[in-house]
Amino acid sequence: MAQEIKLLLGTALVTLIILGGAIFLLSKSPQDLEKEKQSALVRGSATSVATSSAQVSLVEFADFQCPACAAAHSIVQSVKEEYKDKIVFSYRHFPLPQHANALIAAEAAEAAGEQGKFWEMHDKLFIKQEEWSESTNALDLYKGYAKEIGLDVIKFTESVQSGKHRQKINQDKKDGETLGVNSTPTFFIDEARIIGVPSLDDLKEVIEKRLSQKS
Repeated sequence: MAQEIKLLLGTALVTLIILGGAIFLLSKSPQDLEKEKQSALVRGSATSVATSSAQVSLVEFADFQCPACAAAHSIVQSVKEEYKDKIVFSYRHFPLPQHANALIAAEAAEAAGEQGKFWEMHDKLFIKQEEWSESTNALDLYKGYAKEIGLDVIKFTESVQSGKHRQKINQDKKDGETLGVNSTPTFFIDEARIIGVPSLDDLKEVIEKRLSQKS
């Protein structure tokens, strides 16, 4: 009987938590929800590249260990080059739990960013993905990449091992979840969402449409 009472109390507690969450969500106005999503998309702490003439935002939520993200890398590079004066490109971390090295890879990119080489490490991680993806000591490989791109390897290693960028990485993922991201890569061209590996033409078509609307 005592066990049954405990079970009933536990069920009641879970039900109250669910109802409380539902009431909280319903209490937010559509305007509040839209502001929350916009804040999540254009977070000031995001690593971005842009010029003063940029008109369109391209945001990628990605995982360095994700094969699809690596496949999309060259496509994104082409878009960044072709529209470098017209878009703001932001990379957002979204390490997936099934990828054992995804989180440390994100830490490596941020550690390189401390020395002004985020994008160089970003590119290395995608290009060399097959080399480090299943490694049991990926940091040793990252140290090699750090040396190749001219980093102070000792400072880089200390930064990665400290986990000092974990809060930013977690915030990126939380923002992605707010925006409905559940797989990588996921792109946002302003508010338009593209899931998976797009073709170059698909990305260009949406960018051109957005640019024409702003001209």
